[in-house]
Amino acid sequence: MNVMYKVAIYLRLSRDDETAGDSESIINQREFLTKYVKQYPNWELVDTYVDDGYTGTNFNRPDFIRLKNDIEVGKINLVITKDLSRLGRDYIGTGFYLEKYFPKKGVRYIAVNDGIDTFEKNNGNNDMGAFKSVVNDMYAKDISKKVRTAKKTKAEKGEFIGAFAPYGYKKAPNDITKLVIDEEVADVVKFIFSEYNKGNGLSYIARELNEKHIECPSVYKQRTTKFHCKTLTGLWGHETIKKILTNRVYIGELIQRKGEMVSYKVKKYIQLPESEHTVKKNAHEPIISKEEFNLAQNILKTKTHKHHRKEGTEHLLSGLLYCPRCNSKYRYQKQVGLKQDMVAVCSAYSRYGKEYCSRVAIRESVLNKAVKDELKLLITEKINMQKIINFEYIKKLKKEKIKINKSRFDYERRINEIDRIIKQSYEDKVNGILSAEEFIKMTNDYRGEKEELALKINNINKELNSYKDTAENELTKIVKYVTDIDKNTIISLINKIEIIDSESIKIYYNFSE
Repeated sequence: MNVMYKVAIYLRLSRDDETAGDSESIINQREFLTKYVKQYPNWELVDTYVDDGYTGTNFNRPDFIRLKNDIEVGKINLVITKDLSRLGRDYIGTGFYLEKYFPKKGVRYIAVNDGIDTFEKNNGNNDMGAFKSVVNDMYAKDISKKVRTAKKTKAEKGEFIGAFAPYGYKKAPNDITKLVIDEEVADVVKFIFSEYNKGNGLSYIARELNEKHIECPSVYKQRTTKFHCKTLTGLWGHETIKKILTNRVYIGELIQRKGEMVSYKVKKYIQLPESEHTVKKNAHEPIISKEEFNLAQNILKTKTHKHHRKEGTEHLLSGLLYCPRCNSKYRYQKQVGLKQDMVAVCSAYSRYGKEYCSRVAIRESVLNKAVKDELKLLITEKINMQKIINFEYIKKLKKEKIKINKSRFDYERRINEIDRIIKQSYEDKVNGILSAEEFIKMTNDYRGEKEELALKINNINKELNSYKDTAENELTKIVKYVTDIDKNTIISLINKIEIIDSESIKIYYNFSE
């Protein structure tokens, strides 16, 4: 009987595999496997799954995950790859899919060039699959080692090894390992250093650039390269300005290999100590003079110490305040004329100016009083004894109380049973059925058990009495909330607070009512 197969072609190519030549390209894989499937009349090509640019050392790939989802719903029962390495280069993961996942799901797997077919029981190539997986894994490890060594060598020679040039530079057209000045935005870098050295702050510079509608580095990079922009606002911020002011690339220095991946399998980036950084001076033409750069560093240090926040400073509502206009968080800042008080201001406005959001500020003391007063009113009006009793965990305690009562009943029943046994034993002694020694030994054992049971009953009674005060204890806690509202109380009751205007707020609670 010919089984109808619903076929999935899986194609994968990592950046490292690109060096292997056209034979491993996605186009050639697709053409080769499509032609292969057409040879079999009982095979229906359902879909083609492509992971272009994804490593084979892990299986967290978008289209491979989509393939698995289709297998789970029964859409696919035959998976084909050009060879085993296209499925994966991690021998543990590859072995899992070959030996466990595919067989469990009733899915046939074929690696054409390796001659592997999991539904052919007498196929000797299947037994070699494990060895091929180890070889593929070793290949991935070797490639990773060679790439890392090559990058280190290039960095030590002063060649640029980054994927994208820093803002203000671009890769030379005839040599991608060299940086040349990007005339389109170099003046922006000069403007930042010039304004900062004149005494203007980070937020001021960011606001000026935003008002002039100059693209921030991430947006500019996306427009001019294959970089995918992750910025939400697309605007300049003071952190971006600070990164530019502290980057020595602008005085002609290349500082590379500041970090690396843990291993070829663990794609976690770790920072390396400064002693291991690769530094090359005079690697390219500078945009900023060393004098300008050093002056900016001195100003940064001075301002950092001058405005350093005192240790232990904590605001009652910090982390809970949000702007309903742009969804940014509110931050506290000092305001001229207010010595003992601070104001809460939208962080987006502070960073980007009126182009992005409006200035709606509210004094901290007014805000704290409004929230405390609202909580006190809510607690005193809405919470009563009946609601406390109906709490879920109170219901749970009631179930436990029933269970404990049952245990007490069992213990009491056993005590009554012991009393009957002792009485019967005494009658047996009188009638000469038991000797005096046997009677004494038996009764001592039962009396010991009876004393233990009595002690357990006493403990149970104490526990049950404590449950009676549960509601009253919870009410005591609520009273404490009313009279002593601290940071922990605020966090436990409030999810977030929106600043509507200088006199209005909206509170979102952590409970439904």
